[in-house]
Amino acid sequence: YFNTLFEQQKTKYAEFPRQAIKITLPDGNVKEGTSFETTPVKVAEMISKQLAKKIIVAKVRVLNRVATLDDGLMDPESEKASDPNAFVFWDATRPFEGDVELQLLQFTDDEGKETFWHSSAHVLGETLELEYGVHLTHGPPTQDGFFYDSYAGKDFFTDKNYKAIEDAAKKIQKEKQTFQRLVLSKDEALQLFSENPFKVQTIQGKIPDGSKVTAYKSGDLIDL
Repeated sequence: YFNTLFEQQKTKYAEFPRQAIKITLPDGNVKEGTSFETTPVKVAEMISKQLAKKIIVAKVRVLNRVATLDDGLMDPESEKASDPNAFVFWDATRPFEGDVELQLLQFTDDEGKETFWHSSAHVLGETLELEYGVHLTHGPPTQDGFFYDSYAGKDFFTDKNYKAIEDAAKKIQKEKQTFQRLVLSKDEALQLFSENPFKVQTIQGKIPDGSKVTAYKSGDLIDL
């Protein structure tokens, strides 16, 4: 189901107009780009290939949108609608939707580190799903790292499981999986996560009717 929706989304993005855009950096320097083609990592490459290798995530304030699929997007963590005028986290490989102000974040930045830990939690979640068939519940980053709560029924984890979990996570890491971002309606999200009662509860409780939410796919994991 995810792949079907993702292909439909790709078709919609392909139909959006490609226009010349301006990308303004914190120092006032302005780079030229194209809507729905230029990405944060491409801008980083314009500055330095070494910088591009260090980028974890970007923060973007969109000044003039050409088009978007994100109208009505909600954040399940904050339970608030996205502010179209505020700086928001932006995937390093996600194309810009119009003129933007851009901040490029590395692991040495607190928010870059937070994003790295969040992505790491997805790797842990994928490991737990594949190796133990758990239902994932909640897995955010923390100040010092990350965790992923999960439900394993009558089973439980002990320190005897740690090495197997770590080995499986390292295997996933070596695969260099990409993250695919999908914008979903509430009904689509409920159908996508219908086999996980904890995710269904989150969607029902935190996403108002008529709103949207994002899901990410990396390897075999699909998560909010």
